[in-house]
Amino acid sequence: MAIRQKLSDEDRDELTKDVNDLDKVYLEKMKKEGIDPKWMEQFRDLSLEMDKNKKEK
Repeated sequence: MAIRQKLSDEDRDELTKDVNDLDKVYLEKMKKEGIDPKWMEQFRDLSLEMDKNKKEK
């Protein structure tokens, strides 16, 4: 039987609501480290675009 482990402790917010689980964890780490929110938004946008491209192929 497979065990699913939750990587993140926080609920989804506006920044992480549509990104995949691994990118959500990465964004949370960026937030804890004090990364500029503009950089986190740019990362989110790139992540969403990459996921969209994967689905189209």
